[in-house]
Amino acid sequence: LDMDGTLEPTEGTVKGFTHYPEDDPMVVFMNEFDGTPLAGERWDAESDCIFLDKAMDGAGTNEDAIIHVIANRTNAQRQKIKKKFKTAYGEDLIERLDSELSGDFLETVMALFVPPAHYDAWCIKEAIYGPGTDESVLIEIFGTRTPKQIQEIRAVYGDVASPNRKSGETLIEQDIEDDTSGDFKRFLISACQGGRNELDPETLEEAVEPVLFEDKPTGQFIINMEKLVNVAKAKRDAQKLFEVTEDQLGTDEEEMIRIFALPEVYQSRATYDEYVKLTQRDVENTIDRETSGNFGKGLLTMVMALKCRPKYFAERLVWCMKGLGTHDSDLIRVIVSRAEIDMVQIKECFLEMTKQTLWNWIDQDCSGDYCKILKAIVGQN
Repeated sequence: LDMDGTLEPTEGTVKGFTHYPEDDPMVVFMNEFDGTPLAGERWDAESDCIFLDKAMDGAGTNEDAIIHVIANRTNAQRQKIKKKFKTAYGEDLIERLDSELSGDFLETVMALFVPPAHYDAWCIKEAIYGPGTDESVLIEIFGTRTPKQIQEIRAVYGDVASPNRKSGETLIEQDIEDDTSGDFKRFLISACQGGRNELDPETLEEAVEPVLFEDKPTGQFIINMEKLVNVAKAKRDAQKLFEVTEDQLGTDEEEMIRIFALPEVYQSRATYDEYVKLTQRDVENTIDRETSGNFGKGLLTMVMALKCRPKYFAERLVWCMKGLGTHDSDLIRVIVSRAEIDMVQIKECFLEMTKQTLWNWIDQDCSGDYCKILKAIVGQN
């Protein structure tokens, strides 16, 4: 399974930095700084620390140098840089950056230095504890993260949201209970369990079949998608969904949550396909017709992410930048959180959707060093 929990290949635009190329600005700098021949050498957190320290040394800050390092390292590498910097200089790198940078550029840099689960937990905490509840953030995170990612969020949420309380994983449910209500609350409580079924290795192994040519094996294999799903169950769930929505007066929201929250991704897609055969209507249309408010938005997000997670995030990015003004915190969150997972596929969906590249949209919609670092993360190609 890929990083997003499916069999579809995904690729991030930010990858592990391995060697310093000859034309890297750090190679030139280190040669001039102390004669270190860095070209071709393996990545070294200490060299990055020296480069960052000099970028913030003296009057003025070399923001381009900061962007060059931070936007081209993985989160795991940034954690090593952060630790090495404190060892080398007896000073916290995050505090140093905080004193040198400002605005949306600072917010982006800070986000890049937070481990993924902690960053999601922080975003949830801000959405709940801030002035009013930002339901769209809760919907985005709980509606799109894999079971493994949600379990990781649960494990760290207590430390992030309330480090002085020894409440562990339960705090996230307490906060949702206290801050939301009705069907939307039930949706979030369900989603925050990270309990969606996942493909088991045995089922996956049975679905792998050899590719034959003239009845002889070619050494290649394909996935028989029909063996990944229980078609009879998909038909039952499709029928049940019809019965609790279109086929009765009123809607059974609890049963809807069960149908949308439990099956693994391919079983869910099979149910959606069977629903179309049964009703001549896709599930998104039924959700629109039969639900309202944040509960409906949550279900729609869940369905869209299960069908094609990159497409959902491409649409989210369009929303962030379309029209008057930019939803900067949302833009930062989507780009930072998907940079190492599926940003390549998100860019493809974005291009198909808007007929323009994501890089160009950012270039037209943002400015300054904030614009530069976002473009460096997503890449121009």
